[in-house]
Amino acid sequence: MRNGGRRTTLEQLRDSVTDLPTIPETLSRLLKLLEDPNSGARDLAEVIRYDAPLASKILRMANSPLYPKQRSLKTVQECVSVLGYRTVRQVALCVSVVSTLARECDRRRSVLDYRDLWRHCASTGAVAQQLAYLAGDAEPEVVLTCGLLHDLGKFVLTLNEPRDYAELLRARCDCGRPLVEIEREAMGYDHAQAGAALAEAWNFPAVLVATIGHHHDLAVAEPPVGLVGLADYLANLLDPATSDLGFDAMVVKPAPLYAAAGLDRDSVESRLDPLRKAIADSSLLHDLD
Repeated sequence: MRNGGRRTTLEQLRDSVTDLPTIPETLSRLLKLLEDPNSGARDLAEVIRYDAPLASKILRMANSPLYPKQRSLKTVQECVSVLGYRTVRQVALCVSVVSTLARECDRRRSVLDYRDLWRHCASTGAVAQQLAYLAGDAEPEVVLTCGLLHDLGKFVLTLNEPRDYAELLRARCDCGRPLVEIEREAMGYDHAQAGAALAEAWNFPAVLVATIGHHHDLAVAEPPVGLVGLADYLANLLDPATSDLGFDAMVVKPAPLYAAAGLDRDSVESRLDPLRKAIADSSLLHDLD
């Protein structure tokens, strides 16, 4: 964007992320669990239990159609036991990140419709998880997390340069070009790179930094990157944003996305109904309050 009439460089943006919200205590503790091979279900339940809003969201998620089960779950410990340590840990990480940034958007009166953005992120995560199952990926819950956080950079840009970024989003409606092209032309970097800057500043795991930073880069061979890139396209095609988030599936060529994900187009498109159901089931993740 602009800084006293000068373009802000990516390096300056990386420095400026320190002006964004500091990493919340719950998120810090969750990231430590990710790094600790000896952590387990009891440790995770203890972290979540002391964050009442997060615990409430986990309980709503656990009792939703996303996770069919034979009984109602009433405690965080039951959620971890039934859904699995890794699944609950990944979703708790995402909800903690986005809730923090949403509160900051409210505080700064951001013009970005961050709720619609988060709805798109939830849809992308749900589709990415289904694609991971189809591809035989060994860690579908990690792919889910990558999908949920892939557009983190749009939060960064709207908080860092709210007016300029809002104008950029509006301007792209008239030119029919992908948002990342316009961002790079106007700023010298894009929302994917901005998101990676924040992810690095908050010490996210390397796989998250890579996917957030390269989900529009088809040359990256890291498995979650291709799956999330394709999921981003499919989510926008099957569940278009109600606000202008800068993505138009009609200006994207799908063939390279399928190739990057390592999936056959016919195989995926024969499963569009299950993908639509996954998007619908992800609606419980939309609530940031």
